[in-house]
Amino acid sequence: MSLDKRFDDIRPYTNDEIPAAMKRLASEPLLDKVFSWLFPGQPVQDWRNKLRSVKSNLELQERIMHPAAESIIGQTMSGFSFSGENNLQKGTGTLYISNHRDIILDATLLLLILYRKGFPTAEVSFGSNLMQSQSIVDVGKSNKMYKVFRKSGNMRDLVKNSRLLSDYIRYRINGGTSIWIAQHEGRSKDGNDLTDPGLLNMLSMSMKKDLVGALASLNIVPVAVSYEIEPCDVLKVCETQKTMEQGFYNKAPGEDLVSIVTGITQNKGRVHITVCPAVTITDIEPYRDLPQADFFHQVAKLVNERIYQGYRLYGINYAACDRLRGTTEFMEHYSEEDITLLDSREKLLPDSDDQTSTALRDLLRRLYANPVLNRMNMTL
Repeated sequence: MSLDKRFDDIRPYTNDEIPAAMKRLASEPLLDKVFSWLFPGQPVQDWRNKLRSVKSNLELQERIMHPAAESIIGQTMSGFSFSGENNLQKGTGTLYISNHRDIILDATLLLLILYRKGFPTAEVSFGSNLMQSQSIVDVGKSNKMYKVFRKSGNMRDLVKNSRLLSDYIRYRINGGTSIWIAQHEGRSKDGNDLTDPGLLNMLSMSMKKDLVGALASLNIVPVAVSYEIEPCDVLKVCETQKTMEQGFYNKAPGEDLVSIVTGITQNKGRVHITVCPAVTITDIEPYRDLPQADFFHQVAKLVNERIYQGYRLYGINYAACDRLRGTTEFMEHYSEEDITLLDSREKLLPDSDDQTSTALRDLLRRLYANPVLNRMNMTL
C-alpha cells in the first residue's frame, strides 16, 4: 500500500507494519479468553503462534479473522444466509453503505462473504472512540480498518476531518479498493435504519463541484444486515429510554466493550445479508437541480429504500409490529414460536415501575417492528 502521507493517521497498517503489530498482539493476556471462546478445545498457544507468523492483512484475515467469523456463526446463529451476489462488482472499487446494528459483526460478516465469493475484502470504518488501547488499534488497523473521527464540538476540526476522510475514501476507491462504511454514526438503537444526509455530504467534499458525479463515481452499493435476534436489544432499549428521560446519555467506561462482547457471543438466531442494487448516476441524476440539502436528503432516501427492500424480515418482526399497533394484520407471517421468542426478549428487560416498564417494552417492540413499518412505508 503506497498512500499519500496525509492519510497516515487514518489508514490501515501497511504490510510492512503488520509483523510488529502481530508480535505485540501475540503477547496480549486477554487472548487466552478470546481464543478459548472462539476455538474451544484448541491450544491457545497455537493461535498465538499463528499471529506471530502473519505478515500481511490478507494472511491475518485468512488465518485468524475469517475462521473467527465462521466460529461466531457456528456458535451463535441458527442460520446465516446471503443474497444479491449479482450486485457485487468485480474489478472496481465499491463503497458499501450498510445499515448498522452491531459494532463488529455488520462489516465482519460482509468481509467473510466477499472472501467466500472470491472478491477482495473491503477496508472498514473504525470509530476513533473505539481505539481505547494499543491492542484494539493493532487488531483494527491490521484488519484493513481506517479511522473515522467521531463528531466533536469543534467545527473546524469536524470540517478538516470530514474533508480528509472524504479524500481518503475517494483515493482508495479510485485505486480499486473497496470501502465499507455505516449509513450513520453509531448503531441503530431502534431498528430504524436511516442514512445520514451528512454522510453523503462528507463523501461529496472531495469532488464538490459536481454532486451527482461525486456520489455516482464512488460506486455506492447499499447493504442490508438483518438479525432475527439483536443480542444488544435490551442494552439499546435501556439507552434509548434514558436518553428520552434525561435528554442525554453518557456512556459508562467500558460500555462499548460490553456491547462488542454481547454482540459477538450472544444468540442472534438467523442472520441474513443482502447486497442491494447499486446507486447509479441514472438514479441520482433527477436530483441534480435540487438545493444541496434536498439533494442529499433524496439520495439518502434512495439508499434507505434499497436497504428496506433488502432487509430480511423474520416472524419476530411481524409479531412485534402487530403487538405495537394492537392489530393482527401480519399474523400470517409469524407463528407461536415467534411470539414466544418475542416474549423471551421482553422478559430480559429490567424490572422498573409500571410507566418505565411499559416504555421499555414498547421500545423493544419498536426495535423489531420498525423494519416492517419501513418496508411497508407505514408509520404509527
